[in-house]
Amino acid sequence: MSSVNFPPLNALRAFETAARLGSFASAAQELNLTPAAVSHRIKELESRLDILLFVRQPRGVVLTNAGRRYYERLSSIFTQIERATKELRQEGIDGLLTLSAPSSFIRCWLIPRLASFQALYPGLQLKLRGESDLLSFRNNQADIGIRFGTGNYPNLHTEQLMSDAVTILAPSKRVSGLRDIRPESLLRTQFLLEDSSIQPTEPWNTWQPWLREIGVEFHPSLRKLQFSDSNLTLAACAEGLGLCIGRYSIVSQLILDRTVQAIMPWRIHEFAYYLVLNPAEVENLRVIAFKQWLMGQVESFESMRADNNI
Repeated sequence: MSSVNFPPLNALRAFETAARLGSFASAAQELNLTPAAVSHRIKELESRLDILLFVRQPRGVVLTNAGRRYYERLSSIFTQIERATKELRQEGIDGLLTLSAPSSFIRCWLIPRLASFQALYPGLQLKLRGESDLLSFRNNQADIGIRFGTGNYPNLHTEQLMSDAVTILAPSKRVSGLRDIRPESLLRTQFLLEDSSIQPTEPWNTWQPWLREIGVEFHPSLRKLQFSDSNLTLAACAEGLGLCIGRYSIVSQLILDRTVQAIMPWRIHEFAYYLVLNPAEVENLRVIAFKQWLMGQVESFESMRADNNI
């Protein structure tokens, strides 16, 4: 095919986007350009073709008859290009990817977002392992993992994914009295503990500093109900059985649903989420695809968190 009369691809893309969206400004936003740059590229295309494609009006732009015919042909071509590109990207990606992460993170944070990943990579099959130790990496049973901790994972490739915040939670609907944080009220409250609250690994992950802040001493005689993991603790809190400690990454949807609510200020957790994988998997195309998608989800989540001043 001769390139003598072939218009610049970036000008064609600017035209197709502006025609599809009906606006230079909207096209600029989609293409990460300025409206002036979009206008310049379309003028360049019109000059190259010696045909007016848009009628500029005070309130926007309208396709000419020639512009409409041109758009109808180009639209199908760009659709084919996008489809071919997507199919090409799938090569080497289709297959099984095993992800290892804490059960609470998978259940509360990852699963609600997985539909978008599956739509993007329909040929990539995920296997999710709910676990918090590193045994699956030593045994090569996981391709990529997410861990909540200090980031010190010897002999593994590690990248920080996102920070987290922690607070005290109370059920929103069933037992309104549990939202009373006066010392005399808290002494009558049942405290919901998980293993990390009993054997604290990080200051704000245990009850003592929270109670000390409001003038209550954590005494063995206080009413307690103990659980082996955070999923059970949160379920008990939602049912009105008491107060619990919760991380924003795990409870954000419960807060949006008004199932539980924070009754103390959020504190930045000293631990963070990390991507963890064997160094040999860094160039794995499935790992790269999942990581790119995950980073986009994290960016959106952290933006929501910032909007809520957490």
